[in-house]
Amino acid sequence: MKRILITGALGQIGSELTLRLREIYRADHVIATDIKKNDSEAAQNGPFETVDVTDLNKLMETAKKYKVDTVMHLAALLSATAEAKPVFAWNLNMGGLMNALETARELKAQFFTPSSIGVFGPSTPKNNTPQDTIMRPTTMYGVNKVAGELLADYYYHKFGVDSRGLRFPGLISHVTLPGGGTTDYAVEIYYEAVKN
Repeated sequence: MKRILITGALGQIGSELTLRLREIYRADHVIATDIKKNDSEAAQNGPFETVDVTDLNKLMETAKKYKVDTVMHLAALLSATAEAKPVFAWNLNMGGLMNALETARELKAQFFTPSSIGVFGPSTPKNNTPQDTIMRPTTMYGVNKVAGELLADYYYHKFGVDSRGLRFPGLISHVTLPGGGTTDYAVEIYYEAVKN
């Protein structure tokens, strides 16, 4: 049976994905990790480890401890926060991705990380956008996602890491409040309108 390690397990995607995978594969086979623990169901109903993805040793140690065969790397600094802190965004988003890929390579684990429609930019065709097209993003988050797709592809071709990705649009969890993404702007606008 699969043993899955999820980074960023308490975020927008991870908070719900962790619970669903625990229903499918059993709670003890899905290891949730995040930079800090909270009282959410994802942090409480199965194995949880505090892991900073920029710390390769801790990430690798955790993956080996649970003998994982799949790494789902969801930890990232989202678009709005990445624009305000571009150096931190690069270090977290790209350094964390590199560490997660190295962990998957070392353990010969399957690997998944989400990408984003943020990879596209103003020069990308707007209709019937092909898979391989112009990707000239105008945000740090978009730049990180383009580089991340290329890095995962490199790990597949160079080391045989079974790496997969999917370009998501903006996502909003019904479990976890938005935190640092473009949806924060919409929430802020809504609350300002309600307040006035």
